Amino acid sequence: MNKKLIAVAVAAGLALPMVSAHAVDVADKKLEVYGKLHLNFGSYEELGTANDNWRLSSYASRLGFKGQIKLDDGLIGTYKMESEIAVEDGITDFATRNTYVGLKGGFGEVRIGRHDSPLKMAQGKFDQFGDTDGDLKHAGDEDGENRNKNSITYLVKSGNIGFNAQIIPGEGDGVTAGDGPADTISVAVSYKDGPLYVALAQDSYDSTGGGAEDSLTRLVATYKMSGMQFGALYQTGVEAPDTAAAKEDWLGLSFNMKMGKNNKFKAQYITVEDSATNALESTHFSVGFDHKLGKKGTVYAMYNSIKEEDTAVTKDNSSVSVGYILKF
Repeated sequence: MNKKLIAVAVAAGLALPMVSAHAVDVADKKLEVYGKLHLNFGSYEELGTANDNWRLSSYASRLGFKGQIKLDDGLIGTYKMESEIAVEDGITDFATRNTYVGLKGGFGEVRIGRHDSPLKMAQGKFDQFGDTDGDLKHAGDEDGENRNKNSITYLVKSGNIGFNAQIIPGEGDGVTAGDGPADTISVAVSYKDGPLYVALAQDSYDSTGGGAEDSLTRLVATYKMSGMQFGALYQTGVEAPDTAAAKEDWLGLSFNMKMGKNNKFKAQYITVEDSATNALESTHFSVGFDHKLGKKGTVYAMYNSIKEEDTAVTKDNSSVSVGYILKF
């Protein structure tokens, strides 16, 4: 593993509770039922396939339950259960999204269960097209957008600085899979001050069967000014053990601009290059327009394109679509 970055981040995280320990609000919060329904309809074209068609799709529609319960000694028990719903098919996968039980106090919060990795959370509000075909996770193979099961996640914040860490035991046989208490480690340190947000994160993976110990590092920043937001993302590495040949380098730019009270224009461009012999390169471009229907509703239109090429074009896909999002 790249232990220097891990050590620095962990040291920073351990120091935060010393300066941030304080009484927390221990009031119970009753069970909250919430959700989001997101449907998209559009025309999709895929190079060299028979998949050119019109599609109606549900994108990360969800139903969730969450709350917090007052415990002794100034502690709070937290919980969340979130399931994905395929609205167009009527299929529900129970507890496939963030689902955990937690303990919160002046030290921060510990969550046990299925949870987004700190590296994934580090993107903040960079991604302008999350939960659509323009989502940054579609730009390459080593995207780092992981929601990890069997994980223990720690979150703490002090002033402008936040620290998140996650460990995942191998639960394997030590040959085909790891068997240590922390075969995967994800850490992130962030800084937010007014319009500026900056985060540095790394995932590290133990080798299995004597293979490579791989890591993925992400650096992201966003800045808001005059009704606009500018974002930049750089990441390098791989998101699994024993796959050094699949290393990828990412560079991304994002932008949004408010147009009146309820409208927003947004765009995003990501390039990815891998370390394989054929040096596969991909470009992912999305542009869209959102219109808010109050606090809970949004309609949008977007164009998305992704192209991969080495000596010849291997993928050239595009789509034009409209969508409707309703939160409750």
